[in-house]
Amino acid sequence: MAMYALGLSVLQEEISYEKTQVKQVAYADDLTGAGKITELRKWWALLKENGPTIGYTPNTTKSILIVKPEHYENGVQLFSDSGVIVTKDGQRHLGAVIGTEECKAKYVEEKVSELVKEVGVLSGMAKTEPHAAYSAFTHGL
Repeated sequence: MAMYALGLSVLQEEISYEKTQVKQVAYADDLTGAGKITELRKWWALLKENGPTIGYTPNTTKSILIVKPEHYENGVQLFSDSGVIVTKDGQRHLGAVIGTEECKAKYVEEKVSELVKEVGVLSGMAKTEPHAAYSAFTHGL
């Protein structure tokens, strides 16, 4: 983690807010930027240009631009040659979701459904192995 942080700090200077008007944050080897679409396009170009010189290669297949519905066409047009996925619905990001209310509701519904299924398995286990089920619940679930 520390090495990623050191390496990315150099890159973040090259793609800084002063140069692109994009607010950014880095976690391990992930970068996130937020701002106007035209500024994000500049930020992406600087990232693609400067990243490889320090060993950071952006993965376009995992790069997603989340835009408001009224900016979707502009986002698709500006990022058409980049390989970046453009969505107006939303996407999971660092364990949460960013996007429309429908996207958020679907995400929560899936998470709750998964939790209900796991509790069902644990409750079946608890009939014969109550301590193991309790331990799995408190330490794993």
